[in-house]
Amino acid sequence: MTRKDLAQLRRRFAPEKNDINVIHGCYVNEKGEIVSSFAKSPLSLPTSEAEHYLSLFKKVLGGAPGRNQFSIDVHTDDPKGQLLRRLQMSELNDEKSMNDLFQAIIENTELEGSYLILAMHDTFSIPKKNSGVHGDAPDLSDNVFSYIMISICPVKLTKPLLTFFNDDRDFHTVEPDLAVASPALGFMYPEFSDGGANLSTALYYTKDTEDLHADFIDGVFGAQAPESVSDIKQSFYDVLGDSLDTGLTFDVVQTIHENLTAQLADRKKDAAPLQVSRKEIGSLLSSCDVPEKTVAAFDEAYLEQFGAVGIEAATITDQKSFEIETETAKISVDPERSDLVEMKKVDGRRAIIVYVEGDVTVNGVEVNI
Repeated sequence: MTRKDLAQLRRRFAPEKNDINVIHGCYVNEKGEIVSSFAKSPLSLPTSEAEHYLSLFKKVLGGAPGRNQFSIDVHTDDPKGQLLRRLQMSELNDEKSMNDLFQAIIENTELEGSYLILAMHDTFSIPKKNSGVHGDAPDLSDNVFSYIMISICPVKLTKPLLTFFNDDRDFHTVEPDLAVASPALGFMYPEFSDGGANLSTALYYTKDTEDLHADFIDGVFGAQAPESVSDIKQSFYDVLGDSLDTGLTFDVVQTIHENLTAQLADRKKDAAPLQVSRKEIGSLLSSCDVPEKTVAAFDEAYLEQFGAVGIEAATITDQKSFEIETETAKISVDPERSDLVEMKKVDGRRAIIVYVEGDVTVNGVEVNI
């Protein structure tokens, strides 16, 4: 799904902008037992309550592709895919299928404590391409996108709060109570793609980029979990380090960081994710005086590990930080000024040199150098 598609769907999660006919809920305790379940129409709820439910669905469309969001294959000739298809076609009005989905989620979800499973169905007419370009209302096509969305939210105990009571005009402690937190995972089926429904994929969301909940993906979709961001990054640098005679050096990692960070900074926020090819990485290696024979070895190893496709730049570099960590020190530098850092030997000992610009403070105290 493109960012434009996601933005279009997120705008629907307001009480007056959607066609959600039902919201199903299933509250599960820490033992995996169903405590209660319900089905309600958003139209029957107070506005503030409806907005709370809608926000919990909207967050499933948040995050970043490849980090929190993934396209997961759905096989409609498989019982798990057929279950999702039945729920979508029935607009969640098939009670048995709804219960089967709840059970599949419970059996394959590992969350600490209790949680709430929410499910909803929505439809909207897809605007025709190039409609409304002069400020007119968009022309609605005959193509209707019908989808279901699942949001799985931890239920946590709140902290005691000192709260003002109007009755006696005084403050009193409010005892801890159970409250629904932001979703830990969820999905939309089918995925919205090329202006319509892609019945062979679901858009999957996980809040924790390091834990993609592989058991959930297998149990609900019958699919293999994609690699996490950290796994892809580690694989990339393993391939790179194994290809270099000297192993990974500071100069190589610094050069990759500086180049990709600059490219990412130049891109607009709504642009597609920046993909970097193995040839581009090879050029960066050459700029670090890595021998062509070694660059060719990296190219071959990359092809074997990742294939001919590029890798997302944001996966292998961090725009928000440039950190160096040793056994006794941790140095954090402005990610756009990693050029201020140099590694060399001083009196036969390895040293990290950070060139100084502006004032210097130590533990908050300004010092002179």
